[in-house]
Amino acid sequence: MFEQISVDREVFGQGENLLRCGNVMALPQEIRALYGQAQCVYLDPPFMTGEKFMRRRPYGEQGWRTGSPAPRYPAYEDRYTGEKEYLRLLRRMVGAAKELLNDTGVFYLHLDWRMAAQARIMCDKVFGKTRFLNEIIWGYESGGRSRRHFSRKHDVILLYAKGNKYFFDLTRVPLPRGEGRRNHMARGVDEQGRMYSSIVSNGKEYRYYDDEPVYPGDVWTDIGFLQQRDPERTGYATQKPLKLLERLLLPVTNPGDLVADLCCGSGTTLAAAQRLGCRFAGMDVNPEAVAVALSRLKPENLTVICPCGKGKAELLAEDDPENGRFRMNGLQEENPCFPAKATPMDNLEAWETGRVEDGVFYAEQSFRRSFRYPELTRSLRAEPGSVRAVMTTDAAGIRRAYIR
Repeated sequence: MFEQISVDREVFGQGENLLRCGNVMALPQEIRALYGQAQCVYLDPPFMTGEKFMRRRPYGEQGWRTGSPAPRYPAYEDRYTGEKEYLRLLRRMVGAAKELLNDTGVFYLHLDWRMAAQARIMCDKVFGKTRFLNEIIWGYESGGRSRRHFSRKHDVILLYAKGNKYFFDLTRVPLPRGEGRRNHMARGVDEQGRMYSSIVSNGKEYRYYDDEPVYPGDVWTDIGFLQQRDPERTGYATQKPLKLLERLLLPVTNPGDLVADLCCGSGTTLAAAQRLGCRFAGMDVNPEAVAVALSRLKPENLTVICPCGKGKAELLAEDDPENGRFRMNGLQEENPCFPAKATPMDNLEAWETGRVEDGVFYAEQSFRRSFRYPELTRSLRAEPGSVRAVMTTDAAGIRRAYIR
C-alpha cells in the first residue's frame, strides 16, 4: 500500500524555524543564509573527553510510561587525533557563531575543565578581548567522586558580545532572596510587616527585604544536573537542563529574536527558545540527534532538513472505509536493539501525515509519544485514499518517508 521513498526535507506550517543535519566544517547554505541575523548563538560542543557516548530511547508504550525498556544506541564519539584537530573544529564553530550574530548579539560557549582555557584564548582572538563579558561557572553534584584530587564538579560557559551595543537585561532573571540571617546583618520588620535584613555603615542603614529579588552572579549552583529519572530527560548523552538554557537566553533575547545552536544535540537550546517565543535554527551532524531534538519541539512553523533512513521497514497502515478512518498499525522492522517481543506498533515512536511535492514532505497532522502521552494515536478520520504520504520515526530515532 505504501512504499518507502527518499526525502531530505520536511516542512511544518510556514517552516520559518530550522532544524538541520549538517557538519560545521562544510556549513550548509541554510545556516550561512542566517549570517548577521542571530541575537544569540549557544554552543555546547564535544568536550574532548575521548569517550564514545551512548543514548537511551524509551521503547513502545511501556517504555514511555515507565522508563523501561529503553535500549541503548550509539550517540556520538568525542574522540580526536589530538588537541590540534579538536581546536581546528572549535575554531570553525566559533568563527561561524560570530558570523551568525547581529550587532547586538551575544555568544555562549559551554565547555569543561579540559579545553576551557584554550577556548578562552581562541575566543579572545576571534571576538577581541574587550568583547569578553563573563566566565560563568555552573556547579553541580552529579557523577562520581575523586580521591586523587578535588572532584571536578563544574562546567565553564564563556560569554562574549559581538559589539559594544550588545543587549543584556539582568532583571529578566530574578532569584528569590529568601529568609534567614545573612552574615552579621540584623533582622527586622518594617511598618508594613515586611521582613528584612539590615546593616549600618557610616551611620546609614541599608535594608535588604526578603521579598525583593536578587540576581545571579557568575557562579551558579542552584541549577542541578538532570537526574536519571527526570521527566525532561530524552536519553541523549550530556543533555543540559532547560532551566539552564532559559537563564542564559532570557537576559539576552526578546521574543521574535533568532537563537542559533550549531551542536544542538538533544535540542535543549531550541526547546528553550521556542518556549520563550524566539525563532531558532539548530544543527547537528548526527541524524538521530535531529530526531531527538524534533521530538521535543512543537511541530509547527519548522523546516527539518535531514536525510531519511534506509533499510527494511515496512509501513503497516490501511484505510478503513466502513468507519471512515485511516489506521496506523506500526512498522514491521527488525532491529537487534529492539526487545525480543517487539510489536509493529511499539516499533513506532512518531508519525506524520502529509503530502510530497518536489521531494519535500509537507506535514499536515503529527502524532508522537511522550512521557505525558505514552500511547500513540493509531487512527484518524479520513476519506479512503486521502492520506497520500506518511513520515515515521522508529523507536531508534530513524525517520523514514512513505508514499501511497
